[in-house]
Amino acid sequence: MQAERENLTYEDDRAYLSRQFIRLGDMIGDGLHLEPDGKWIGKEYRRVAKALGYDLSKRPRRNNSDAINQRMAERVTEVRCQKCGGSLKQSRSGSMKAKCESCSAQYQLLKSVRRQATGG
Repeated sequence: MQAERENLTYEDDRAYLSRQFIRLGDMIGDGLHLEPDGKWIGKEYRRVAKALGYDLSKRPRRNNSDAINQRMAERVTEVRCQKCGGSLKQSRSGSMKAKCESCSAQYQLLKSVRRQATGG
């Protein structure tokens, strides 16, 4: 098999990898990669995808912490603790929660809005 593979042209090699990629994708679709001895399927799928030039890497998450921190600074000055009337402080950077400085009560001051992907 190895000697046979050495004489292949670029198109033959690409066709072979494409067939293998489809076969591995079908195996993943059937759930065989979740079996105890199926770990190799996911690894081989990623290897073949890379060889074919597909980018399977995940996009990095958006960092909205600056905008959140700015909006939270406004909200913390507007809202007081409902239990003791104390001042609130953002629990950590990028968080939408605040904590009372005197009684340690926690409040959700902002909510994130999920934007729906446009179907096209």
